[in-house]
Amino acid sequence: MKEVICVHCGATNHSLYKQFSSDIIKLTKCEKCDNLVDEYVETEYSIIVIDMLLLRKEALRHVLFNSNLKVAWKLIVLYILCDAYEKMASQKHFRNKTLKSDAFINELELNFYFMCIKSFLEYFIFATLVVAILYHSQVKSAQRFSSKNLFHSIVLASYGKLFMLPVLVWSKDDEYCEVLIILFIFLSQIQGIRVTTKLSSLIIAIMLIVISELGYLLLQYII
Repeated sequence: MKEVICVHCGATNHSLYKQFSSDIIKLTKCEKCDNLVDEYVETEYSIIVIDMLLLRKEALRHVLFNSNLKVAWKLIVLYILCDAYEKMASQKHFRNKTLKSDAFINELELNFYFMCIKSFLEYFIFATLVVAILYHSQVKSAQRFSSKNLFHSIVLASYGKLFMLPVLVWSKDDEYCEVLIILFIFLSQIQGIRVTTKLSSLIIAIMLIVISELGYLLLQYII
């Protein structure tokens, strides 16, 4: 049987609940902290999403370890599309151009494809570097800290990228909103990686900044 993780302390447990009959289910308590292993199994999805927006470690542990995360590649596609659109919308060449000729539309389409490729490379380089570094710095005695879990934590912690679309639509000239979203993404990545690896927030923050700079230099070399 698959082992589960206590959302409060991160300890390994054998089950989330005990089923006595088809109608009677009792949530199990953690063997280490004596709290319920995962009360989110009885919680509405909307509450889980709100707690994730609040960067609660319990909600992140529930999604990462105790649920079947099968939408990782779909989230990556959404991130790339949002990031590509944000990059293209920020270009003055296209924002100031009012002529809607066929040549302009073709140029716009080709530029969007190029931005999609650029966004994919950025995300691929960043995720690869983070997984490679964190995987080798993990606690070796904790088997659950696999590269798959590390990758899922990075993907899940990047959901702040989806907020860029409403900002571009309703407040495209407000730079403060973009700065706040970037800060939120940075903090969510720190929190997501922290519950996966148990490294300190300071170490993760420094590693993310260094990796981001390395990724930028690699991308400039490739493109």
